[in-house]
Amino acid sequence: MRMVCIAWGLALAGCASSVNTANAPRPAVQRDVEGYAIASCMTYQADAFTKDQGDAWGAVIVQRMKGDLDAMAEIAEQVKRENAASGVAVMRDESEPQKGKVLPVLHCVEMIDRPAVRAAIQKAVAALRPSYGQE
Repeated sequence: MRMVCIAWGLALAGCASSVNTANAPRPAVQRDVEGYAIASCMTYQADAFTKDQGDAWGAVIVQRMKGDLDAMAEIAEQVKRENAASGVAVMRDESEPQKGKVLPVLHCVEMIDRPAVRAAIQKAVAALRPSYGQE
């Protein structure tokens, strides 16, 4: 009986480890490219604080990234186009019901799922993957 329990425990541990790999963090190249897209979007927003945060975040990514910065050029262009073509999300502000609350961060986080931006992200990830040691 003890051997059966040990074997069952090992089988469960094997299952748990395969489940955990699905929750593994994004590869660094993916994180940097998607972060750059979001940061680029933030620089196009009306709020000075949001612009500054986007600029700073983008600068950090450029400093730490590996590979050719030109791989990010198409992302910035697609983000600029999509940002101009779409409105920023607005929600009802409970403290000021007659006034909406603009949500530029939500807008920019969701920007990476727009088809043109996602295509540019995938292209940049493919180009930069070898520089990150992820072939």
